[in-house]
Amino acid sequence: MSQYDDHHGHLGHTTAPPPGAADHADREAPPVRPPRRSGPLRAADGILNPISDSEYFSEDPEATERVSAHIDEYFNQPLDIFPFWETEKKPDRFHVLFARQIEERFPADVDLRSHIYEYGRRVFDALRVHQFVKRLNQALALAGLGALTVLGPAYFGGWVGDEMGGVALAAGAMLLVLGVYWGIQQILFIQYRFRLENDSYQLSREIVQRTRELQNLFTQGRAMADQAETRYQQDGKAWGQRALYLTRLVMWLGARMEYLEKYVQMELWRVRRERYWMRWGARIFTPAVFIPFAWWLAVQPPVVGHEPAFRMLQGLAAVLGLIITAMSYLMWRTPTSAVQDKLGIENWVRYASLDVDNSVADQVRRDKERLVEYRALTRGGR
Repeated sequence: MSQYDDHHGHLGHTTAPPPGAADHADREAPPVRPPRRSGPLRAADGILNPISDSEYFSEDPEATERVSAHIDEYFNQPLDIFPFWETEKKPDRFHVLFARQIEERFPADVDLRSHIYEYGRRVFDALRVHQFVKRLNQALALAGLGALTVLGPAYFGGWVGDEMGGVALAAGAMLLVLGVYWGIQQILFIQYRFRLENDSYQLSREIVQRTRELQNLFTQGRAMADQAETRYQQDGKAWGQRALYLTRLVMWLGARMEYLEKYVQMELWRVRRERYWMRWGARIFTPAVFIPFAWWLAVQPPVVGHEPAFRMLQGLAAVLGLIITAMSYLMWRTPTSAVQDKLGIENWVRYASLDVDNSVADQVRRDKERLVEYRALTRGGR
């Protein structure tokens, strides 16, 4: 399978399929997920590690063959109707199948795909931690209300020397628990949102940088086919071979950008699905935390000699517990647009902007016009 040398910025060797959509006998099974990166994608100088332009447009036959092998991995690799890496066990989920095909056909972008994959996993991990912390804080707040209900009539009453004073003090403490709960959750949610936004912004920078590089290479490849005319004035065959390579190159560069978009789409689809199921988890676990508290509060025997005061605090604790539970579910949700707004996809260089079909067709048009003009000129010269 192809390798991408992330340190030197060059396309590595590849086991490209033979021409004519024939299968390769020694293909390695593509990984289920991109390999985890051990370091940042961006270099120390802040520049994304680029593939050297000389690798693409070099006149060296070995370099041309190396890049052509990568191009073959996309254009000449047959789509597996029955993926060769699957066993008799449960077939891969479609998003896994799709990701493995991308890994096999476009190894040159494995570094960025790894970054995108890690981003999706960080979003999911942060969502799970956020949900767990919400349930934990809910449980702690309810425990605080329960403790104040039991301690209020006797402990606080004895402390202030008056039963009603103790009830008022305990009720004030319950309201303070509600306020502290809200404040802690608000701070944690702001930190959670900030982390999501920062991760989204960083990923967007990497994608913008890579797609701009691909766009520049695409534009340069388009121009070189015409510029080579002055070099091959007396060797039409060599010019044709060079134009053939450059045309395949620009089509492949466009395909790389297209499948980067598809990979991002797939990973964000997973993020949205995970968010959907985590929302269902919240619908189950939020009442699951409140119900034991409500049951305990209902069966708790009143403090001897302080039954009226206990019942007052018991009712207040039940009401505040319901409010905390409703807040825990209805507030501090992860917005659907939390990732979408911060990724800033409107600033990305998109595949559609390359206009691949018209670019290639326009190249063919110019070549035909040039050929007809040349024939007309030579006939006129006779």
